[in-house]
Amino acid sequence: MIAFKNLKEILERTVKWEKKLKDFYDVAEFALWNKESKQVVVLLRENLVNRLDILKKINLDDYGKTEWIRYAPDYKDDELIPVKTISRDADPLIIFTQILEYEQKLREFYKTIYEKLIVSKQKDLFESLVKFKDEQIYEIKNFMDNFPPKE
Repeated sequence: MIAFKNLKEILERTVKWEKKLKDFYDVAEFALWNKESKQVVVLLRENLVNRLDILKKINLDDYGKTEWIRYAPDYKDDELIPVKTISRDADPLIIFTQILEYEQKLREFYKTIYEKLIVSKQKDLFESLVKFKDEQIYEIKNFMDNFPPKE
């Protein structure tokens, strides 16, 4: 568990986690041997890059001063994307499953912060971030259900 002093700390942490996922995609795109798995990574990376830009542009000054937020989950990088669970020859289903787990952990983090906030504008921000993650999770599941793409 961890405590945060302000929203900026929280958002910096989540942007860092999202960037770690982008880094994973960057490496996986070149490291994977399976062509379908490479397609998955390219598709998911594109989706993430667009959403990462949105996160970076949130102006926290609009949300007022934050009280201390205690007992928030603190993930280590290897807890988000477990090390050595995706091999060079991993099939697309393994990649989708790992990424979904990662996204669900981030969603739960946003939800926990939402539940601990008191100021309504700040609660609204984190409620929207939970919905933001829900959309991402839905899109990933949709990609997974429709993979490989029909030509």
